[in-house]
Amino acid sequence: MIPETTIVLSLVLASIYAGAFYVVKGQALVELPIFWAASLIGFAIGELAAQILRLNFLLIGELHIVEASIVSIVCLFIARWLKV
Repeated sequence: MIPETTIVLSLVLASIYAGAFYVVKGQALVELPIFWAASLIGFAIGELAAQILRLNFLLIGELHIVEASIVSIVCLFIARWLKV
């Protein structure tokens, strides 16, 4: 079971990444929810990959901050590139 604090921190970080990315690269308001979804999905994929690969570079509790953040940001750039 994942602790609630880990889930909340994940949501907060992914939302911050999406908001900052929108401020820097966004053009239309309709892109904000797309960036938010891409950031959340990327953060979850990064966290899952770090758990499967047993990477323990920088943890806050059970949350793999570095790995999840990198994949989240990559997913944001992919979403922007695809212009979904």
